[in-house]
Amino acid sequence: MKESGFAFDKGLFSTDDCPMNETIEAKLERRLGRVHAKQRLGIEKDHEAQIFGQGVNFLHIENWYSTHSVIRKILRLSGLYWRGVQNAQRVQIRRNVVHSRKLPEAFHGFTLLHLSDLHVDISQGAMRCLAKLLPTLDYDICVMTGDYRGATFGAFAAALEGMKRMRSLLPKPVYGS
Repeated sequence: MKESGFAFDKGLFSTDDCPMNETIEAKLERRLGRVHAKQRLGIEKDHEAQIFGQGVNFLHIENWYSTHSVIRKILRLSGLYWRGVQNAQRVQIRRNVVHSRKLPEAFHGFTLLHLSDLHVDISQGAMRCLAKLLPTLDYDICVMTGDYRGATFGAFAAALEGMKRMRSLLPKPVYGS
């Protein structure tokens, strides 16, 4: 199952199938397609340019690697950090019933599971909660949309591992973007 975005097959997130000498660009092209791979690499390049300045206005507080650490420390000192962590661990299931005369009869009773904003690399508590919930849910297909990891740049191994674990809990068809 291959689409313009990702295709989530059981072994998609394994790096075992990638030859060691294959470039990152080639790996991304194989998984995402040429256009999306170029976009992904462009995001990385743009982020590096922002971090190191583009010759103008070098210091941007939001681009400092330590910004997240400083914010985390301020939140801990204020007592809000742990409250935020607890809020993030409260995974919610919302059921929305859609009635439309334009939908074919075959979709009567069709159930779509939509997973979004997982941030699997930084939301371990939420992922544990989701791991308990997923086996109890009845759905026809699952769609996963965006924010699979905490950052849009840098290391991604933890996010891939977390997505692999989540995918193993979804026995029915899964589509992602």
